[in-house]
This record gives sequence, structure tokens and C-alpha cells, in this order.
Amino acid sequence: MSTFKRTSDSLAEASEVQPDLETARKRVGILRDTIRHHDHRYYVMNDPEIGDSQYDLLRVELGELETTFPQLITDDSPTQRVAGEPSVEFDSVEHREPMLSLSNVFGRAELMKWHARLVKLLESNDISFICEPKIDGLAISLVYENGLLSVGATRGDGYRGENITANLRMVRSIPLRIAVDEPPDAIEVRGEVYMSKLVFNQLNTSRKAAGEQLYMNTRNTAAGSLRQLDPNVTASRHLDLFVYQLGWAEGLTPPSTHSEAMTWIANAAFPTNPLTARFENIQEVATFCEQLEHHRKELDYEIDGVVIKIDNLQMQRRLGTVGREPRWATAWKFPAEQAITRLKEIEISIGRTGVLTPFAVLEPIFVGGATVGMATLHNMAHIQELDIRSGDDVIIQRAGDVIPQVVGPVLSKRKGRRLSRFAMPKHCPVCGAGVQHDPEQAAYYCPNRECIAQMSRIVEHYTGREALDIEGFGETLSRRLVELGFVNTLSDLYSLPKQREQLLALEGIGEKTLDRLFTNLEASKQQPLQRLLLGLSIPHVGIETARALSQNFGTIENIRNASFEEIEAIDGIGPVVSKAIYAYFQDQAASALIDRLIAAGVRVDEEFTTKRGPFESLSIVATGSLSRWSRNEIEVLVTRLGGHLSGNVSKTTSFVIAGQGGGNKLEKAKMLDVEIIDEEEFVSRYSEWLD
Repeated sequence: MSTFKRTSDSLAEASEVQPDLETARKRVGILRDTIRHHDHRYYVMNDPEIGDSQYDLLRVELGELETTFPQLITDDSPTQRVAGEPSVEFDSVEHREPMLSLSNVFGRAELMKWHARLVKLLESNDISFICEPKIDGLAISLVYENGLLSVGATRGDGYRGENITANLRMVRSIPLRIAVDEPPDAIEVRGEVYMSKLVFNQLNTSRKAAGEQLYMNTRNTAAGSLRQLDPNVTASRHLDLFVYQLGWAEGLTPPSTHSEAMTWIANAAFPTNPLTARFENIQEVATFCEQLEHHRKELDYEIDGVVIKIDNLQMQRRLGTVGREPRWATAWKFPAEQAITRLKEIEISIGRTGVLTPFAVLEPIFVGGATVGMATLHNMAHIQELDIRSGDDVIIQRAGDVIPQVVGPVLSKRKGRRLSRFAMPKHCPVCGAGVQHDPEQAAYYCPNRECIAQMSRIVEHYTGREALDIEGFGETLSRRLVELGFVNTLSDLYSLPKQREQLLALEGIGEKTLDRLFTNLEASKQQPLQRLLLGLSIPHVGIETARALSQNFGTIENIRNASFEEIEAIDGIGPVVSKAIYAYFQDQAASALIDRLIAAGVRVDEEFTTKRGPFESLSIVATGSLSRWSRNEIEVLVTRLGGHLSGNVSKTTSFVIAGQGGGNKLEKAKMLDVEIIDEEEFVSRYSEWLD
């Protein structure tokens, strides 16, 4: 590792080797040129080549070198200014007060160091904080004169931005007049314009249908939408706004705290983020940041961290700024969700239904809190649509536990390189069977049901937690048993106890392991019908469809005898899924498998019947983490007592059960005036039914 490099999972630890002045001077020059290049790609061209975490590492490294060697600091260093330049396509606007950037912390330990510096400078530990989601959008300034919007501008370089007033007037959440009886003579508010995930997905769906290139992420799309020369294009993008700060003001009694200022802003009808919260100590701040990171994917907008500010404005003024960053605020940055790396090769995996799925083998990269070496490419159509090729530099996206995916290639880095387009193999890479193509499903698949790859996945799925829940299997053991011939079909699982001695001869399998495995196999025979239906790998049948089938038909025999029309009549099951279910149960091989499972003693009826109860005809939503029940358990409970557990809040929702960290569903429930109760109230109301 270079003298100046830092590990991507420990940003707080600086290099142990101290460079000399001349070595540092050369490295500083390289870092400044690199940062300026990426600033131009990001702020001016809206076409970044690296992810946030990689950019942050460059900035942190340069800042540390300049701290160690202050004689190397120059006025034009990226650390001495807020990155970005106004586009020549718009008039320039000079900000009356600079729009500064923020320092970053990467976790609880760094936050505590930041706090310790504040305590020392203020000579007080009595500090309150305001925390708000760090919206992944475009920072703007809005100036109102005599209550009317007069100028709207981008942040630009922090001192001068672009005048995009005409475009900002097209953002419906921006008020054209301040909603107060006596507006100030002049006032500035600052906020972040963003595009919701829903709007972004709808926009890309339309572009896909029109054969146009898809947008990469909500942030760049929002920025590009605001910088359109035609305001009508901006209007069509349905952008939104959160105001996060009161700037300068004339004719307004100065507030004493940031929270007072935000109350005035909210009362003036500016949109503010409902997740903004005030805390009395730094430990509460850290907990809030960690919780918001855990629940960020539940929000309908992208965030990349939490902004933390001292609430007291007098304290803010006392602390002032250092360089171009306020001492009184910082940003708790989440692990990057996007990064750039090299796609080494496109390979193929075989799923349990025989579908060939391409995936990317990558140069390992740290993104979204983990090191990623592989990412999904979805299907052949997706690869062709984005023109992804082996050898490309690609944008990788990962959020929380979501499977990493390739968003698209960085075309500017492909110039001068000859990269071949990808083609699906003509034969299954595992069993050699001829690959078939289903144009209706945009799928290529191996038709050989005895293909080892397929059967391994089928066994892994059947024994998985959501299906028969047979603990002790998993990907490795499932494939091993199939490859060695112990399992050729699902019913063979229940014959494994008869092959105890042969299994004990295998490396890594002992008496206790087999005892647990056989106990779990026997217990799986009593799982309810809906779990069996899910485990059979019926095309298009997931948890909801399996539950609907089991609750409507009661037994597997009834499903086998059901007509296509009877299956399609079930609420939520459309013609494509109905056709697949009907075809599966008419198939001789599937029918023979079911007969063998019945002979092995596997249960083929539903565990419970819905009965009348307090939730009859009610639609209930559970959000956040409940301490008493898992998601599956609360769903079973509600269903047993006559209700329906919905995944979305709507006007027809009867009430919402709110656990820890309810996220966007709570916001929507409040907006629709739907009753919200916590877990304690839920137990208190329905205790007689919950035993």
C-alpha cells in the first residue's frame, strides 16, 4: 500500500510512515489534479467516473498531507474551496453568504473526536444537536423579496452558482410566495432538490420503452433535470425539495437556535424533512445515525448520510469555519453505495428453474459497507441495453444487504480499447445440454432437469428458511450431495437416513452433524402446505402466491385437481402465473415427485384455517423492527385472526403497528391520517387473542 493510502474500511487511521517534504509535494500535486478532474466530471458534466467513497479518500488524504505540511497549502487547493464550477449555459449568481461544504465522519469513533474538539473550543459539554438525513440531490439557494421568489441558484463553487430560477419555479414543492402574513423584506433559504425513487424508476421505465439510454442514479438525474435549458423538461421530471437551513434575512427577528429557524421555515410552508430530530447529547446522535443507516432503504429518496449541526446559533458563530467548512456541523457518511471498478469477465450461473443468469466477476472494490467481487447482470437483454462488456470500467451499486449490481459502463474509459460484446452460450456450461431461448420471458435456459446445477439450487431452495426450513443444508452441502449422487430428486432427501454409513465416510460429516440433519429432515415433514408449495420451485410462485394457493385450496390434492380458471380466479394471481401453476401440476414428473413426497410422510395440507377474530376484514401494516414477533410470525397471526397484513400504507389501511425505525411507511401513514400504534399498545388491545 502507498505511503499516502488509507484502508477503505478504517478511514480514521492515518499512514504510519511519515513522508518527507519533497515526496509530499509531489503527491499533493497528483491529488489536486485528480480531484479537480473528478470535480469537473461530477459538477459540470454530471458524469462521474468514481464513487463517493473513492472521492472521499482522495480528499481526506490531501487534507492530512496539508495539515502535516501547512507550507504546501495554496489558495487554489481543493481543500480551500467547495468543489464545482457554474456552467456557462446559465447566468452566474453570487451568493451573499458562501454555501460551504461539510467535513465528514465515518462512524461513532470519528464522531466522538469531532465532539471532543467542540467541547474543547466551547469550554462546555452542554451542547444540543440537530440531525437530518443528508439528501442525495442538488443543493440550492432560494431568495425571496417581499415574500415572492426572486432568485433560485445552484451551490456552484460555494461563492457563485447558476441562476436556474425559471427551472426551480417548475418544482411544485417550492413555494412561489412565502406563506406568512408579514414576510421579511428579503430572505434566503437553502435546501436540496431531489428525485424520488418512484419517479426515477418510472422515468427509466419510460426511457426503456422508448429505447433510450437509462439514467444511472437519482442524484445525477435530479441535477441534470434542474440544469435543462427548457424549463418544461424540468417540470416533466417531478422533482421535490427539502429545505434544511435559513440563510441570511432582512426584516426578520433573528432566531436563537437552528430548530427555531426550521420551525419558522415549516410554518412558512417550505417542505422540511420529517425525520429531522433534536438531541441533547452526542451518544443519542450516534445512535440516530446508526439507526437511519439501517433503515435508509425504506425511504422513498436516496440519502448518503446524516447532517449533524449544533442547534445553538450563537455557538455556531463562536466556532466559525476552518478552511471552507463550518466547525459547528459535520456529515456522518454512510458506506458508499456506488463505486467504479473493472469488470474482468462475464460468467453464467444456472438457477433452480434452469435459467442462465449472467453475472460480473469484478476487481474487488469496497462499496456499500462490504468488499464486492461479483455483481448481478440480470439477463441478456439488460447487458445489451447497457452495452456492458468484459474489460469495461463499470459503476457498481450496493445498498445494505441488496445484491450488488452493475449500473452501467463508464464509456469515457472505453475509448481506444477493443472490447467484445457478450453472447449467451449455446450449450449449458454445466451439463452441455443445448440452451433454449424463451423470447416472451427474455430468458435463456437449460432444459435438462437432471442438470447438477439446477438440482443443487432446487435442493438449496427446498431446504431454505422460507421453504421447508431444514437447518444444516445450504449451498455447499446441497451441491455436494447432488454431485455425489445421494440426491437426484427432492424426495431423495428423506431417504438420506438410510445411507448413514455412506454419508459418515464423507470428509467433514460426523455423527452429531448427521443426527441434527436427520432430526431437522423429520421435522420438515410437518411444515404447512404453503412452505411445501414454495419449496417445490414452481415457476413464478413466491411466498405470497404459495400462501394464496394454500389458503384457497387447503390441500395439494385440491390444487392438482384445480382448473386453470379456478387458479386464475384467486385474487392476486394473474394469467401468466396461473398458467405456470396449472402446467406444473399437470406435468407427469412433478406429479410423480409429489406422490413420492406424500409416501415419505410430507404434510400436504395447510397448518391453520382463518377464523373470525378482531382483525376480520381489516388491512394492517407492520413497519420497523418488532421485539415480540418476526415478520412471518406477525403475518401468520394477523391472517389467523381474519385480517390481511399489507406491505403498503393506503387510505384503506386500518392501522399501522410501528416498531423501531418505521421509515417511509410512518410518514405516509401520518400524511393519510392512518392510526399508528406501537407494539405495546397492540399487545394491550388484543392480549386475549395473542396467546
